Amino acid sequence: MDITPATKQLIQQVQQLKSQYTDAASVLFIDFYCQCKEGMDYLFPAPVKETIRLVDILQWFLDCVELGQPTTLVSLMWKDVVGPTLGEYLGDEKTERQLTSAFQGDMKSKLTNWDRMQLKDGQVWLILRELLNAIAQIEQAQLQAPI
Repeated sequence: MDITPATKQLIQQVQQLKSQYTDAASVLFIDFYCQCKEGMDYLFPAPVKETIRLVDILQWFLDCVELGQPTTLVSLMWKDVVGPTLGEYLGDEKTERQLTSAFQGDMKSKLTNWDRMQLKDGQVWLILRELLNAIAQIEQAQLQAPI
């Protein structure tokens, strides 16, 4: 199953957020989000994909962390066959193994402070809120882009 060009473009842009959001929870969520977008191309028809929101993917992520493994739905989405090349397939499988390993690890403890980070100057950075806003802006820009 090939990933749609729109999904590839979205993933490329979202992956670039890792340079701004370097904490473990954000990096893991970015990978999870991208894997879900690929899996949605595989599993869901277009009318269903259009109903899935960023908050749904966030909830799936938190459910997987809570469960300590991918949920059944996420597992079904990860059964995709990514791209026409072996390299793309192996990269996809590696990311899924890393995510699964993180769910089984101490990721739950890393999420306790994902909502905010105290900066040295006394200000607070709302990590999760800002990350979700950045992803939402990328999604919105893609929806508005000419076809």
